[in-house]
Amino acid sequence: MKRMLLVVVFLTTTLFSSMNWVGELEDAYDKAEKENKIIMVMLSQKGCPACKYMKESVLRNESVIKVFNKNFIAVHLDIHEDYVPLALEHVVTPTFYFLNADEKILGVIHGSKNEKDLLDELEKVKATL
Repeated sequence: MKRMLLVVVFLTTTLFSSMNWVGELEDAYDKAEKENKIIMVMLSQKGCPACKYMKESVLRNESVIKVFNKNFIAVHLDIHEDYVPLALEHVVTPTFYFLNADEKILGVIHGSKNEKDLLDELEKVKATL
């Protein structure tokens, strides 16, 4: 019975775990300062296949989620619908900016990445903090 309960708990947490997205960039700065985390801003646009791949595949990967929720605060901005600060330039979507609580840019990724490459990039960004 205990084994069955453990399996149910594991499957439930695996199926429903996701990245913790923050709605507003200003809220992310506050949260990053309180929790000593790095902010990742994902700039995307509707109809972007690479953006869809990142949101529906890579950013739902269990390993990515685990690293992300422990070390990062995520914010999503649509380049056509949301206010994007001028410092966050974008040539392609998706573009990912990594910022500290003082709004300093720690890194940037242009385009999509697979899970392994994204995890490698996250480790590099974490080392800058």
